[in-house]
Amino acid sequence: MNELFEEQFRFNRDSVPNWEEGATHREMLTGHLKDLAGENRGRLCVLGAGNCNDLNLKQLLHAFSEIHLIDIDGVALERAILSQSLENESSIFLHKSDLTGIGEQLAAWNEDDSNADSNLTDIILKLSQPVNLNLLNPFDVVCSSCLLSQLIHLVVKAVGDTHPRFEETMIAIRSQHLQTMIDLMGERRVGLLVSDFVSSASAPDLPHVPDHQFEQYLSQLLSSQNFFHGVHPGVLFSLLVGNSPFAQQVRNVEMLPPWRWNLGSRQYAVAAIQFYGLKRD
Repeated sequence: MNELFEEQFRFNRDSVPNWEEGATHREMLTGHLKDLAGENRGRLCVLGAGNCNDLNLKQLLHAFSEIHLIDIDGVALERAILSQSLENESSIFLHKSDLTGIGEQLAAWNEDDSNADSNLTDIILKLSQPVNLNLLNPFDVVCSSCLLSQLIHLVVKAVGDTHPRFEETMIAIRSQHLQTMIDLMGERRVGLLVSDFVSSASAPDLPHVPDHQFEQYLSQLLSSQNFFHGVHPGVLFSLLVGNSPFAQQVRNVEMLPPWRWNLGSRQYAVAAIQFYGLKRD
């Protein structure tokens, strides 16, 4: 049993009843994707789709000719299309896949092993390589749906955020995910990186701050280092502009206004960054 994946499976099961609470988040994300679809009804790929509580699939079917949902939790994907009465929809494709390619190896890693450091080096090396997802890309729109924080959480759980090589491993898994998004995009097509970055567990006022003060409140949280590992929106934005390796592959990078995601017992602040692919030689 992969304990890292099992934790995500439990999260998906526990969040099934939160459809109504997540209405605002679902409307925001679905709306952004519809805006990016354009008039040609292209192909949409959603990484980390899970229960799809954050996607109105019926609305998206009017905007896209195909929807590909990818997640490590195949049961959650099946549950998603059943809950939205789309089990017979031929334009929706489900793909169960480990989006890192190292999930099993990371779960098996043990700091006390004599070969722990070399094993971690091997994990980091594999994270520098493309993941074979067996998808027929390119896609017109590629969306990472609050997945990056979950991927980094795998590193937190397996390696520990006090380990000397935690940051190196975290950066490796983050970089791999950004490159996966870019690789799945077609020339001049669009990516939407959506990430939760802080919750009401560490910011109890988050659900109550008035909308007109929300961005200022989030700036204060970020300034005080109150955010999840590796997903500071400003850092993510900086990775896609300037002289970074990713910036050489994308253009028109834009930070969208943040919003709240109500998950019942906890609320999250969500940031979204959209970017377009460059023409490839």
